[in-house]
Amino acid sequence: MKIAVVGAGCSGLVTLKYLLDSFPAKDVICFEKSHSVRGVWGNQRADFVSTSTKYTTQFSCFRKWTPDVTPQKNYEEFYRGSEFGDYLEAFAAYFNLRERIQFGVELKHLEWTDGCWSLQLVENGKEELLTFDAVFLCTGLVNQKVPFTSTTIPMTENPEGIHNKTVVVVGGGESAADVANHLAKPVHHNKVYLSLRSGIRVSPRYHPIRGVPSDFLRNRLLLSFDKSIRNWVGERFVTFRIRFSRLLEKWFPHQQTNTGKDEQAQALRRAWDLKLKARSKGGLFNVFHNKSDDFLDAVAEKRLQIIGPPMDDQWADYFDFDGTSTLHFSPNVLVWSTGYRSHLTDFSGGILHLKDFYHGVVHTDMPNLFLIGFARPIIGNIPSTSEMQALYTVGLLSGKYKLPLGWNEKQNEAWTSLSAEYRTINTENVYPVEHFTYCDILAREMGIMPTPETVRSLRTWLKIVLTPISTLHYMDEYFDQQGIDRQKIYMPVFLLAFLALMRLLGYPLRIIKRVRNIKITQSGGR
Repeated sequence: MKIAVVGAGCSGLVTLKYLLDSFPAKDVICFEKSHSVRGVWGNQRADFVSTSTKYTTQFSCFRKWTPDVTPQKNYEEFYRGSEFGDYLEAFAAYFNLRERIQFGVELKHLEWTDGCWSLQLVENGKEELLTFDAVFLCTGLVNQKVPFTSTTIPMTENPEGIHNKTVVVVGGGESAADVANHLAKPVHHNKVYLSLRSGIRVSPRYHPIRGVPSDFLRNRLLLSFDKSIRNWVGERFVTFRIRFSRLLEKWFPHQQTNTGKDEQAQALRRAWDLKLKARSKGGLFNVFHNKSDDFLDAVAEKRLQIIGPPMDDQWADYFDFDGTSTLHFSPNVLVWSTGYRSHLTDFSGGILHLKDFYHGVVHTDMPNLFLIGFARPIIGNIPSTSEMQALYTVGLLSGKYKLPLGWNEKQNEAWTSLSAEYRTINTENVYPVEHFTYCDILAREMGIMPTPETVRSLRTWLKIVLTPISTLHYMDEYFDQQGIDRQKIYMPVFLLAFLALMRLLGYPLRIIKRVRNIKITQSGGR
């Protein structure tokens, strides 16, 4: 069987690793457009923490492989600058993955022909047509192209060398926030505007209670609650957290607190945080979050001004953020950072669409085509999501796992449900998922979900339930007991007690609800 992997970033590398575990090396080849395995996050500025990656060292396992290049041995930090690229380089070197990667090769087109895939590849300007029995597309999402404009404003996503300019950064994601915050630093002497079409969800990179990355307080106990309940409680906690941030800093002091900062500036920061939250579209767990919250400091210190969208394509007249007045100025530089898109339809001439892939990974009509890294977690990280997708799809191809009965018919229903759940997201472009809820769906189909029966140790089970959710928890040959033993419980005791109490109260409430439904059904039957 001839197998092709397209893309050698974090998604392609872990896919290649699992394929080489299951198939002869001579049957597997990976094509990478660039000349590096560092991926899109490989060489970022050290101060662009979220743009570099929201991926924290806590989740950097790639199933039981522990690198020697983690920033801190206590696994309590984000990767910065080139650190994640170093991690990927070390991963590729340890498993000898470079031997099966052809660099400088770009995919131009793929086509289904007689049960196989024909790939049109370009290397050094020379085209070649190769045929494969199975293809794993690991190219993921790429930057949106700059739209047409009649102006002569330089458009760029590279912030270096921009000084003494009037700059408009367009977009509300982490890339836009990091770039705007960087350009608004006093040393650059720029006048910077951040242009938004609506509000955005800004999540603190570090949790206000513990001071560790916010993901560390997300555990299986928390996610055991219905999503609607988590949305309802979460919305109110976020509002409380913003309004009473000073109080939380006094109650839970840690190195990430804002103690000592100008109170007036902090009040302005809180006001903008609440305003952006109030005008964001969608529930707490149904829209993407921006963890580059440092840009709010620039807004509070009046180095950065948030404005509304442009009034036309001349990029000189803008609505203010409240939509009550207009602003007119002449920007020297326009930084376009409005998110990412899939090249799936471009590769296939419009034939392939995300909606046709079961769980966003297996094509419903051509099950020898797989997508890895196209699902984007609302809260969470792409690398460990891709890790589970790779484990699942390679297992399907090798025959280790089987697709459930009626899987292709189920995808239509699942897509309708997904589009309704994430109404504010263009699901033709992005496959949105809730990080570990999605990973658990794949794990159940693989039969590797941890349960009290399979774990067989109360201590280990409690660690799995109460520590940060990790791919280390799944019960397969990569199950890492030592990794689980090393994990720490970050959620405060009073929160654990509250959640446990709510969980216990939930059982009788569900029983009461079920009895009522039975009575209503019986009454209707009479």
